[in-house]
Amino acid sequence: MKRAVIFAHYDKDKIIDDYVVYYLNALKSVCDTVVFVSCNEIPDPEKSKLDGIAEYIIAENHDEYDFGSYKRGYLYLKERLQDFDELVFANDSCYGPFFPFNEIFEEMEASSDCDFWGITKNRFGAIKKNNKYIGVKREHLQSYFLVFKKNVFLSEVFGEFISSIRHFDEKNDIVINYEIGLYELLVNNGFKDDVYVKIFYRFNHVIFSLWRELIKFGGMPFVKCSILRRKNQDLTVTDFWQDFISDVSDYPVELIQKNLNRTLVEPDYFKYIPFIFKYVFFLMLAFMPGFLKRYFRWTVKMSLRGLKALNKPKNKSL
Repeated sequence: MKRAVIFAHYDKDKIIDDYVVYYLNALKSVCDTVVFVSCNEIPDPEKSKLDGIAEYIIAENHDEYDFGSYKRGYLYLKERLQDFDELVFANDSCYGPFFPFNEIFEEMEASSDCDFWGITKNRFGAIKKNNKYIGVKREHLQSYFLVFKKNVFLSEVFGEFISSIRHFDEKNDIVINYEIGLYELLVNNGFKDDVYVKIFYRFNHVIFSLWRELIKFGGMPFVKCSILRRKNQDLTVTDFWQDFISDVSDYPVELIQKNLNRTLVEPDYFKYIPFIFKYVFFLMLAFMPGFLKRYFRWTVKMSLRGLKALNKPKNKSL
């Protein structure tokens, strides 16, 4: 099985972080060709970290986010895509993998009769109506890790879709048009999909609210960076994440901590609440009906807003 991977990268400091190098080395173990695409310029000393890993590096400013990087990598490989059996799209929005990729790919190859697959599938999405985003049941594979077989990535519909990618200002528009759009396009054209992590599919936001359970019971090889950077404090708790990951995997957690030292977004606003209380609350929140979940998430968001205001430095100037 010959594979190519297009890896989408972004770093505000124009760094190729050690956790990214680890991730790429893991991909290199199952992919013959690695194409690294960053949406900003990267200094040569940083690029040298990928010597022996990436066949080709594209590092240029563009505002088309991950799908724009996928497009650029696809266009680079286009003339020799027929040489590959599978094409992988992956990005740097996750820490991991916590488990060997070869086991994941072997399991999907042996047990799945599909044309494309992903690590996780979201049952919910959105539509845009009257310039407003409305949440609806709209399943799709999540685009941080996708694998396409030859009949898909050599198809005309796939090529036209990828080549047409452009900039959107709103993240929701990117999800609707590209993440959901690509999934629906392929399914509507008769391609069959599958997903690696199958547990808790019927619930929303599980990649955030049940991240520990997905790893421990579902074989999820990643945790989203935004979780440990504390962008999702209205959905989950991150206490003792180092111990948890070390208990289930031999992944070097110091790589994550090193990145968090530079990229942590928020302080832990709920640090004085005992872990067990927070854990049980967010576990219950994950399984609540939609209307109750919206109410309790709104309550948590209002609490966060108040705590942020209290912790905001006061202007002492006269």
